[in-house]
Amino acid sequence: MMLLCAERVLVHCAVGVSRSASLVVAYLMIHQHLSLLDAIKAVKQRRWIFPNRGFLKQLRALDATLRQTE
Repeated sequence: MMLLCAERVLVHCAVGVSRSASLVVAYLMIHQHLSLLDAIKAVKQRRWIFPNRGFLKQLRALDATLRQTE
């Protein structure tokens, strides 16, 4: 579930350390033009996250794709 309000987003998940965290990282990479590492650091400033290997593999591929288009 996502709530948008005054430039803040609440992403709600049962545990929220992998799937929802990966979604937020991908959003930051695409819309805020952050690298994968910078996006992970930004999310970790707010909460503990631990994206699983599959999500990290997809995020690395996204990062490579986004870097190619710049």
